[in-house]
Amino acid sequence: MSGTVRSGASSLPLPRRQRLRGAVGTKGLLGSIAFFAVLFALATFHAWTRIEGTLAGYELSRAQVEHAELLREQKTLRLELATRKGARRVEADARSKLGMTEPASDKIFAIEGKK
Repeated sequence: MSGTVRSGASSLPLPRRQRLRGAVGTKGLLGSIAFFAVLFALATFHAWTRIEGTLAGYELSRAQVEHAELLREQKTLRLELATRKGARRVEADARSKLGMTEPASDKIFAIEGKK
């Protein structure tokens, strides 16, 4: 029988403080476990946010490099388009690739437009 003192035939209950002397208190242990669990969760969250921030920075850097490459390609393509649209280029392509020539004057007819 814990918590009681035997002295002869009568048993008297001991005060609560004397009964728990030498016992491990679970109240303080649970509090400590909870504190360290919260501390661990916060440290894990902090590390995760730092890693995610670093990875996002790397991804942003790659996107900026790709953007610069695409802008250079766009500039090159616009220049090529402007070159191909030029009248001299169209005429040169028509003569060389399609075998076109200047029409004879008897082949040119005037067409009257709508009024």
